Formats: sequence, C-alpha cells, structure tokens
Amino acid sequence: MNKLPALEDIKVFITVARLMSFSRAAELLLVSPAYVSKRIKLLEENLGQTLLLRSARTISLTHEGRIVLKSGEQLLLELDNMHNALKACREEIRGELRVSCSTGFGSAYLNPFILALRANYPQLGIDLTLTDRSVDIISENIDLDIYIGGTIPDHYIAKRIAKNRRILCAAPVYLAQNGYPTHPQELEKKHFCITIKERNQAPAQWKLQHQTESMMIAPNSKLMVNNGDVAKQWCLGGEGILLRSLWSVLPELETGKLTRVLTKWHQPADVYAVYSRTTRNNANLRVFIENLEQYLSKHLPHQFRMNKQ
Repeated sequence: MNKLPALEDIKVFITVARLMSFSRAAELLLVSPAYVSKRIKLLEENLGQTLLLRSARTISLTHEGRIVLKSGEQLLLELDNMHNALKACREEIRGELRVSCSTGFGSAYLNPFILALRANYPQLGIDLTLTDRSVDIISENIDLDIYIGGTIPDHYIAKRIAKNRRILCAAPVYLAQNGYPTHPQELEKKHFCITIKERNQAPAQWKLQHQTESMMIAPNSKLMVNNGDVAKQWCLGGEGILLRSLWSVLPELETGKLTRVLTKWHQPADVYAVYSRTTRNNANLRVFIENLEQYLSKHLPHQFRMNKQ
C-alpha cells in the first residue's frame, strides 16, 4: 500500500458491500454506476487487494473485503463521533463574554475578529468595551482584557497571544526643521516628543531597548493625550516624535507620511489576554482567546513575527 485510501473510496465500498449491488449503491449515493466501479477499482489498487468477487449476476466479499468492511465501518463511525463532538462543542459556546481593550487596537483588530468569530459561534454574545483608561476586570465584571505592554497585576492570569513592539517615528516636516535624533538621550532635551497616557502606561518615561541594552528616557513632552489616534495626528502634523506600536503607524511609514527614527531602538509591548482566576476554565473565554491568537498570527504586520527589524 503506497498511501492511505481515500475516505470517499471507503464510503463507496461500504455502500456496495452492504447492498451487494453496484447499481443500488450508485442510486443511494446519487452517482453513476461507472463512478462506483472506478472508486472500487482505485481502492483495490491502492490496497493491493481484491475486495469484491464479481460475476455476471452477483458479487461477494473476499476475506480481505470483509476486513476492509469491518475496519471501514469503524472508521466512519469514529468520524461521525468526531463531527458530533465538534458540533456539541460549538453549540455549548453561547451566552455573553465581556471584553475590554484599548481604543486603537480594538478598532483595528478586535472589531473584524469578533465579526469573524461570530460567523462560527453565532450563539456567543460579545460585550466589547473600548477604553483608554485602566480597567479593573474584577470590579468592573470584565471577563477578558486585551492588554498591550505595561505591567500586569500579579493576581491576574496573562497569556501572551502576539508579539508586538513600539517604535519611534516623526513626520518629515518635523525632521526637516529639527533634524534626526542620533541617540535616545536627545529625546529628553534636544527634541520635542508626544506622549500617550493610555491605560496603565506611565507617560513620564519611555523604556527603550536595543538588543541586550535598555535605557529609560524622560521624553521632552509638550503634548500629552490619552488617545493613540490623536497622538498620531499630532505626529503627522509635525508636532514631535512619537513612540507608537508598529501596527498603528505602519501605513503612514509605508507611504512616507511618517519616518522611523532611532531605528535600532524599540519598546517591547506584547499583546496579552488578561483574565481573573475565576474565569480560567470558561469555555467561551477559551474559544475567544484561542481564535484571537490565530487571527493575530495572520493579520498583525509580519514584522511582529520577526526576531529583529
């Protein structure tokens, strides 16, 4: 046997063996008798065995045919059990899941993800809160918080679902007027910066990293906001240098509206699914997290999945 037989061939063979008729099997399967004969021939060639003895009026099973019939019936039964188990799993995913996330990432990624998830789990309801303030998932009755960077409280469970990094960028008009920074320390006095006071992130300092070297910077900030999209608009207007996730500014970098500066430096800011210990065995929660992890692996900018830039 060179390869495993096709399931379609086994299904056709079992139908013929049960009915002891090629024509009746063809009627039941809604195919032609020639198709049935072809599938049986392919199965016998694949297995290297004669399964049916055919005469002008009757057919009968060989010893090998009886073995294939018994094993094939068990195989199809196991497949039916698998499909039923998957169907039951899908049907148990119902009710409401309360999810929170920052405004920018939620709009860009959670929004289309939830629509795709709902297509597979129509009984699952989602209550999505997009906010750029800190969230207490226990007191606010949140099942899941999608968290990007920052410090996660020890009493929560955190599962990393995607790699992410923040990079430094500025508009060409700003760089034409103020020049390019050559070292992170220049961001403290020589250059103007735009800071984001988003969720639990402290805007007063930027922790930057280059390979094994890390540095804490107090950016010279004249503009501060709690919304990343507004900060990006300020940056596009030439107001200063912005530290922002690559997924947020990649379109502007690709079109030249923004330029990356200090390209060797970045800030790690991985994406985490954060939840309390009381919900860790929730089926809705598990399905949401597993599917979101797969979704982000396909849709986040490919740079996130690279070891270096």
